Amino acid sequence: MVVNKSMKTAILKLTQLGFSEYEAKAYVSLLRENPLTAYEIAKKSGVPSSKIYEVIKRLETRHMVQVIHAERSRMFIPTPPDEFIERFRAVLEDNLTAVKGELNNFKVGIDTSYTWHIKDYDNLILKAKRMLDTSNETVLLSVWPTEIEVLTAHLIGAESRGVKIAIVHYGATNIKIGRIYRHPVEDTIFAQKNVRGFTIVVDSKEVLMGKMDSKETEVIWSMNEGLVMMAEDYIRHDIYVMKIVSRFDPLLRKKFGLRYENLRDVFKDEDIP
Repeated sequence: MVVNKSMKTAILKLTQLGFSEYEAKAYVSLLRENPLTAYEIAKKSGVPSSKIYEVIKRLETRHMVQVIHAERSRMFIPTPPDEFIERFRAVLEDNLTAVKGELNNFKVGIDTSYTWHIKDYDNLILKAKRMLDTSNETVLLSVWPTEIEVLTAHLIGAESRGVKIAIVHYGATNIKIGRIYRHPVEDTIFAQKNVRGFTIVVDSKEVLMGKMDSKETEVIWSMNEGLVMMAEDYIRHDIYVMKIVSRFDPLLRKKFGLRYENLRDVFKDEDIP
């Protein structure tokens, strides 16, 4: 079988959904050309002829192929992709709902003392989305443009449920969700180290916080009360500062310098001479 890039991708995605490579190859081959006999499917897909009837049987069970009777032999046609996807999604959602109910029967409590280390950026975003989607009361978020862009829809969803949201945003933004406080990027420890920070606290119960750059992600998730309190206080403190700066900027510049040099020096407590 001649396999182009599109077919390779389709076969890969099907295997990632739990289909065997033989099942994926047989189904994709039928989509390209049908109807086909079992022998023809094996020949065009590269599935061994000794395995083809077993593969077709599994595809029939999954409602991915249908049999039609020709004059001399049985031939097969594929279920249209849209129909197959909708059926697959419905079955998957039903199974997930069922297994969630069963697994909840085994819950005896959650150990909130541990931390979960995340070193993969996609997992960081997935975790943040899950936290937003299950939020009930409050969301405190300290974020940069790259991350807020992929979380916007989930923030909007939380806000639509009545969740109160406060965001410290590094740099300018046109996003209007909850209450946004712009943090100047200049002279932050993140800018100095060429990394981005990320902190989200949901319902004062769980926290996801850390840093990332173009090469690595170093983030922890926890329900540890001490960590949650520390992260929440960190974001709230940033918001306090943003409120003060927005109202008393001229006075602060006069007292501590044009770029608040003396204010930022935590090892001294001096005004401008």
